[in-house]
Amino acid sequence: MKRGAAVALFLVLGAVSTSSVQSSPPPVAEMALIPAGSFRMGDSFGEGSANELPVHTVYVSAFTMDCYEVTKGLWDEVAGWAEGHGYDIGPADGYGKAANHPVVNVSWYEAAKWANARSEKEGLTPSYTVDGSVYRTGQRAPNCSWITNGYRLPTEAEWEKAARGGAEGHRFPWSDTDTIQHARANYFSDGSYSYDTSPTRDFPSDDVTGVARFVSLVGSLAPNAYGLYDMAGNVWEWCWDWYGESYYISSPGSDPRGPASGSDRVSRGGCFRYGAYACRVAYRISLWSVAEFPILGFRLVRAAP
Repeated sequence: MKRGAAVALFLVLGAVSTSSVQSSPPPVAEMALIPAGSFRMGDSFGEGSANELPVHTVYVSAFTMDCYEVTKGLWDEVAGWAEGHGYDIGPADGYGKAANHPVVNVSWYEAAKWANARSEKEGLTPSYTVDGSVYRTGQRAPNCSWITNGYRLPTEAEWEKAARGGAEGHRFPWSDTDTIQHARANYFSDGSYSYDTSPTRDFPSDDVTGVARFVSLVGSLAPNAYGLYDMAGNVWEWCWDWYGESYYISSPGSDPRGPASGSDRVSRGGCFRYGAYACRVAYRISLWSVAEFPILGFRLVRAAP
């Protein structure tokens, strides 16, 4: 989807509802190991956009990934630390429906700086630098070290490999079926696609109140085979890569990291306001790095120990 279409939909649909807040404690910041190996990246069903083609084999080195989208509670903890340690981000730079819900309204730059702050707070080596210094302030495209032990945003290839859960040729992050329902993902169901077989339409309802729940608390639905939650729906997730419409044509076969430059960054996974098509693991959109939307969050990765 192009920038203009994405923005139009954001503006029409408005902000996140604050109704039906759940009070369960947020999960701990668990990470899952994604083993090294090759997978087939792209739209094997031939039903998406040209930017999902050609389907190509990609080898990805082992890494670990957050099991959950970064929550508002974890954002506040790290961003509060960052405020006192030279960063220009703080808790107020991210919004969340509750502590156990995804943090949203975070730009790509803010997510990258927060990743560095999380690394420093835990005594790890930050991944992002600008002119040789740890990236803590401003809106400059940082360099990334792929060999440090710190946190960083996933590459687009890492994200898709993780979302597929070790399975090949499937439409969604699960492998027992190629259909989608509200019981599996938080998305907007309108019956426009044959693979959207949800018995309920529109937004999924809260099990207790019956009111549309909009954004869900993290981990409220079943994980994929790698133990990752909400890889389809809930909120969009930032990736490291600059966006390239035809990047797959020239993408390297081992650990691709996107074009060398660009104007927009890749976002993956769909969200609660988009339809079933956006929850497909091959679906990709571009957003400019300063974008802050109530349906846009992130999760982080680290090199495998």
